[in-house]
Amino acid sequence: MRERLFGKLMRGTLPLLVWAAHFAGSYVLVAAQCSPAGFAPGNPHRLPLALMTLAALAICAALAWRARRAFGGDEHTALLDWAAALTALLGFAGIAWTSVPLWFVDSCA
Repeated sequence: MRERLFGKLMRGTLPLLVWAAHFAGSYVLVAAQCSPAGFAPGNPHRLPLALMTLAALAICAALAWRARRAFGGDEHTALLDWAAALTALLGFAGIAWTSVPLWFVDSCA
Protein backbone atom coordinates (compact mmCIF):
# COMPACT_ATOMS: atom_id res chain seq x y z
CA MET A 1 0.00 0.00 0.00
CA ARG A 2 1.32 3.39 -0.94
CA GLU A 3 1.50 6.08 1.73
CA ARG A 4 0.50 9.62 0.78
CA LEU A 5 2.59 12.25 2.55
CA PHE A 6 0.42 15.25 1.68
CA GLY A 7 -2.76 13.57 2.91
CA LYS A 8 -1.14 12.64 6.21
CA LEU A 9 0.35 16.09 6.58
CA MET A 10 -3.04 17.70 6.01
CA ARG A 11 -4.73 15.32 8.43
CA GLY A 12 -2.35 16.28 11.18
CA THR A 13 -2.24 20.03 10.54
CA LEU A 14 -5.64 20.94 9.07
CA PRO A 15 -7.09 22.18 12.40
CA LEU A 16 -4.14 24.52 12.82
CA LEU A 17 -4.67 25.82 9.29
CA VAL A 18 -8.33 26.41 10.11
CA TRP A 19 -7.25 28.33 13.21
CA ALA A 20 -4.82 30.44 11.15
CA ALA A 21 -7.47 31.13 8.51
CA HIS A 22 -9.96 32.16 11.19
CA PHE A 23 -7.41 34.44 12.84
CA ALA A 24 -6.45 36.14 9.59
CA GLY A 25 -10.00 36.28 8.27
CA SER A 26 -11.49 37.78 11.40
CA TYR A 27 -8.95 40.56 11.64
CA VAL A 28 -9.15 41.28 7.91
CA LEU A 29 -12.93 41.47 8.23
CA VAL A 30 -12.72 43.94 11.12
CA ALA A 31 -10.13 46.00 9.23
CA ALA A 32 -12.33 46.02 6.13
CA GLN A 33 -15.32 47.14 8.16
CA CYS A 34 -13.35 49.89 9.91
CA SER A 35 -11.62 51.35 6.87
CA PRO A 36 -12.99 54.65 5.54
CA ALA A 37 -14.02 53.02 2.27
CA GLY A 38 -15.12 49.83 3.98
CA PHE A 39 -18.13 47.84 2.98
CA ALA A 40 -19.84 48.64 6.30
CA PRO A 41 -18.82 52.05 7.64
CA GLY A 42 -19.30 52.70 11.30
CA ASN A 43 -19.00 50.09 13.98
CA PRO A 44 -17.92 46.58 13.02
CA HIS A 45 -20.78 44.13 12.77
CA ARG A 46 -20.50 41.07 14.96
CA LEU A 47 -22.72 38.74 12.92
CA PRO A 48 -20.12 37.97 10.20
CA LEU A 49 -17.53 37.43 12.93
CA ALA A 50 -19.87 35.11 14.79
CA LEU A 51 -20.65 33.12 11.65
CA MET A 52 -16.98 32.81 10.78
CA THR A 53 -16.16 31.69 14.31
CA LEU A 54 -18.99 29.15 14.42
CA ALA A 55 -17.94 27.72 11.05
CA ALA A 56 -14.32 27.37 12.17
CA LEU A 57 -15.37 25.77 15.47
CA ALA A 58 -17.65 23.37 13.61
CA ILE A 59 -14.82 22.33 11.28
CA CYS A 60 -12.48 21.69 14.21
CA ALA A 61 -15.19 19.80 16.08
CA ALA A 62 -15.81 17.63 13.01
CA LEU A 63 -12.09 16.94 12.69
CA ALA A 64 -11.91 16.02 16.38
CA TRP A 65 -14.91 13.71 15.95
CA ARG A 66 -13.21 12.08 12.99
CA ALA A 67 -10.05 11.50 15.05
CA ARG A 68 -11.84 10.35 18.21
CA ARG A 69 -10.47 6.82 18.05
CA ALA A 70 -7.17 8.16 19.42
CA PHE A 71 -8.91 8.69 22.76
CA GLY A 72 -10.40 5.20 22.80
CA GLY A 73 -7.50 3.71 24.71
CA ASP A 74 -6.44 1.35 21.94
CA GLU A 75 -2.78 0.44 22.35
CA HIS A 76 -2.26 0.34 18.57
CA THR A 77 -3.18 3.95 17.97
CA ALA A 78 -0.79 5.55 15.51
CA LEU A 79 1.04 8.79 16.12
CA LEU A 80 -0.88 10.40 13.28
CA ASP A 81 -4.18 9.62 15.03
CA TRP A 82 -2.93 11.30 18.20
CA ALA A 83 -1.63 14.28 16.23
CA ALA A 84 -4.93 14.69 14.38
CA ALA A 85 -6.97 14.49 17.59
CA LEU A 86 -4.78 16.79 19.64
CA THR A 87 -4.37 19.41 16.93
CA ALA A 88 -8.16 19.41 16.49
CA LEU A 89 -8.56 20.14 20.20
CA LEU A 90 -5.79 22.74 20.06
CA GLY A 91 -7.36 24.38 17.03
CA PHE A 92 -10.78 24.45 18.74
CA ALA A 93 -9.30 26.07 21.85
CA GLY A 94 -7.25 28.50 19.76
CA ILE A 95 -10.26 29.62 17.74
CA ALA A 96 -12.29 30.12 20.90
CA TRP A 97 -9.46 32.09 22.51
CA THR A 98 -8.76 34.14 19.38
CA SER A 99 -12.39 35.15 19.05
CA VAL A 100 -12.65 36.56 22.60
CA PRO A 101 -11.29 40.06 21.75
CA LEU A 102 -13.55 40.27 18.72
CA TRP A 103 -16.64 40.16 20.93
CA PHE A 104 -15.49 43.30 22.76
CA VAL A 105 -14.92 45.46 19.68
CA ASP A 106 -17.37 48.31 20.12
CA SER A 107 -16.14 50.87 17.67
CA CYS A 108 -13.39 51.56 15.21
CA ALA A 109 -10.45 53.57 16.53
